[in-house]
Amino acid sequence: MTIKQGNVAITGEVTEQEARQLEQSLEETRSGRLGAFSLMMLSDDDIQEEMKHDPLYVSDSLADIREALEAHRRVTELMETAVNRLEGMRG
Repeated sequence: MTIKQGNVAITGEVTEQEARQLEQSLEETRSGRLGAFSLMMLSDDDIQEEMKHDPLYVSDSLADIREALEAHRRVTELMETAVNRLEGMRG
């Protein structure tokens, strides 16, 4: 079985380089994850206030959060494949 993880094809085994790429993509999206947490603690009025001071607040935050979400999806797919592989070996 082959699953496409961004630019990485997973066929049951992952090379060390592929694993490092996936891990690095998660590390690089840390600000997006923190941004999502922070955003969910703000009221709509707080967000409107932020936009007055930083007109790009919404578009920048949205881009960061989307990037983080995609990285998490790729890693989640990998983890699901690993679970399925182990479950298949249990018989």
